[in-house]
Parts: sequence; structure tokens; C-alpha cells
Amino acid sequence: MATHIFRGSSKQEAYQNLHAMVGDDVFIIREFVDQEGLYCIEAAPKVSSRSVKQNAIPQNATPQNTTLNPQPEVARSLSPQPQDTADRYTISQLLSQLRLAGFPEPTLRQFIYWVKNQNENNPSANLNRPKDIALYKFAEYLELQKVIAPILEVPHTPILLVGPPGSGKTVTTARLCARALMQGQEVEFVTLDCVRTGAVEQARSLTQFLDIKLVEINNVSQFQNWMNKFNRDLNQSITFIDSLSTNIYDMQDMRWLLDYMEAAEQNDVKIEPILVISATTDATTIGDYATTFKSMGIDRAILTCWDIASKPAGTFSAIIDAGMQISMVCDSPYLTGGMEKLTNLTLAKKLVAKKGMPAWLAEIGKLK
Repeated sequence: MATHIFRGSSKQEAYQNLHAMVGDDVFIIREFVDQEGLYCIEAAPKVSSRSVKQNAIPQNATPQNTTLNPQPEVARSLSPQPQDTADRYTISQLLSQLRLAGFPEPTLRQFIYWVKNQNENNPSANLNRPKDIALYKFAEYLELQKVIAPILEVPHTPILLVGPPGSGKTVTTARLCARALMQGQEVEFVTLDCVRTGAVEQARSLTQFLDIKLVEINNVSQFQNWMNKFNRDLNQSITFIDSLSTNIYDMQDMRWLLDYMEAAEQNDVKIEPILVISATTDATTIGDYATTFKSMGIDRAILTCWDIASKPAGTFSAIIDAGMQISMVCDSPYLTGGMEKLTNLTLAKKLVAKKGMPAWLAEIGKLK
């Protein structure tokens, strides 16, 4: 999702430049003063069904996604050395970084075994390839494992986001709504979280910001009424449903969620539940959640808080080991940020990204 920064010598001038180029149909993501003292406004296009294709904000050119294919002739097309030196890894360096990111040894051994077999079975496949593009081989491996299953920009069925407390379901629901809006779609935000303190207020605030409809549902009976109306409507909006937090160790919470899922099944409304879980959660707990929800027929997961997780690869492995696929990785605190399309290569880069030491530690001595 492309954004653009409008600058001016003052706040008023920056807004004048913004409105002169795009009018009022934009999301204001943030405002700040740059190093040159100019007032800056970062904005993203706010597209509705009435204004689709009328967006004047310059869009960043996005190269077509080339599917990573393990066949030798396609694999060699990945051979050109990466322009960014940060993407250069030998197998040894890659394994070291994956361990640092929290990858469990059994998963790494599977990758090593695959590389060894590939080299033995088809030595010519890697004959002319540089030795420091192991990251690209890792992306090929991820494709073979089929770990990615993105959410369509225009889903065919309503999406129900489920997960533990604090996993970011409400904000993720708003993110998905924003993405659909950018595609010029009509969107409906449904919340079942009308019990937890402040939950409805958060949903109201986000939908007001996005200028979309919020449907508040307090119980299963109201949910059934909503589904009856949903069945009758001919022109459906894209619908995302924010659920109440579910603690898998609490039977009352689990019963609550199952009641809603069973109500949808009885009303013959196809709703896909997707697990939302924070990458900062320890791998053992994530494994418990992923295994539990997988047993309920939930096949996909969204990982939030990737940008603040110290061992995100451990989170990823726990999800995959449970038999789930990754639909989205959220790595930005901004509502319309960090939502680029997930591919095998971009996921590989996220998994090996160096976290390093917290920036403030370098300054600790100066504070004494």
C-alpha cells in the first residue's frame, strides 16, 4: 500500500499541498518535522467505490511477484546477486541467523537435509550460482513447504478473527478493512467484542477513522439476526468480524466461540475463522493455541507485533508445526503500514532480519 509525504514550510502549507494534489480522500497516517525543519504529512489514498481509480497520490512501482520455483531453470533465474548486501548469506551465515531468530533445530535440519539432497540429486542446478544467495534457496524451501496462504484482497466469505487476549485482533480487523478500502471495495466491520472494557470504543474509533460502518453484536441471537439479513442481501460488502478474546485454557471462553461458529454453520453462512496471535508470545504457548484452533478447523494465522518480537522465527515455526499456514505478517504500528503482499522471499527476509541490540543501550552510558 503506497504512501506519499507532502511537505511545507508550515503545517498549513503542507496541508495545502496535500489537498491541491489529492483533495480530501486520504488517510492521514502521521505528521512530523523532518531534519530540514519542514512540516511533513504522510498520507495514503482513501479509495471508496465512488472514487476508485481517481487517486492522484503517486504510487510506488511494485515489481511483479515471481513465484519461486524449485525447478533448476527457474531457480537459476534467482541467481543474480542481490543488490542489497544485507541479502547476501552463505548457508552457514543463514543458519546462524535463523538460530539467532529463534528457529528450532529440527526445522533447520529439515532445511539442511533438503539442500543436501538438492545438491546431490541435481548438482548442475547450483553450478553457476553464487555461494552467498542461501536466502533465495531458503525462499525456495518455504515455497515447497507451502507455508503462505494470503487473505485475498476481496475475500469471498466473511473473515472472523479469533485469538488470545492482546493479540491485536481489533487493529488487524481495521487493517484488513483499510486494505479493502484501498481497492475501492465496500467494507463492513462487525464486532462481537462488546463485553471487554474499552473494546467497543476502540472499534468505534477505528471505524470512524476509516469512515466505514460498524455493526455491534452482543450475543448469539443478535448474530443469528445479522446472518439472516446477510443471507437476504444481494450486494454484499466485504465483511471482517472481530471476535471476543479467547483463552483456550478457559472452557467458558471456548464455549462462547464455538457457539458463534456453530450458529454460522446452522445458518448456512460460510465464515472463515483465522487465528491472530502476537509474535511476541512464547513458542510453547503459540503451539498450544495453534494446535487447539487447528483442531477446530482453522487453517490460517496472522502474526502481529513482528517488529517488536525478539525471536519471531520461533513463533513462525510453532504455527507451521501445528499444520497452519501464514496469511499475513504485521510489522508496523501504523494502521495502513506493514501490509505489503507476503511472498516466500519477503517472508524469508523477515525471518532472518537482524534485530540487534536495542538502540537505547548504546546511549546508556551517556545517561549516567
